[in-house]
Amino acid sequence: GVLAAIADLENRPVAITVANRTLARATALASDFSPRLAISAVGYDELHDQQFDVIINGTSASLGGELPPLLPSLIAPNCCCYDMMYAAEPTLFLKWAKAHGAAQAIDGLGMLVGQAALAFTRWRGVAPTTNEVILALRQGF
Repeated sequence: GVLAAIADLENRPVAITVANRTLARATALASDFSPRLAISAVGYDELHDQQFDVIINGTSASLGGELPPLLPSLIAPNCCCYDMMYAAEPTLFLKWAKAHGAAQAIDGLGMLVGQAALAFTRWRGVAPTTNEVILALRQGF
């Protein structure tokens, strides 16, 4: 998942906040990584008076055309909002992010292609380039 990838980064974020519908679920998600990351857990209702440089939507809300219950005030100047989902058109989360001032709103297509490239490398011993694949997929949508 997202936290595992972040935990493996050489340059980790200063702080990470995991938000979920319930504090118990957020705590469970964060607990596996708390020894390696400066991580806190909150329920969505506790997200106020804070701003974030990066907001990652790792929920299934985009599948149903819904938004997680996030306040626009969470978006810091120069914030990057990332939706792990991808589609031909921007997801509702990405539209929300841009409408509320996110500097970047990125979908998960690059992650999908990157995961496929990593698998291909492991199977074949050759690392494929991904930029052309991402561009071709975007044009084909």
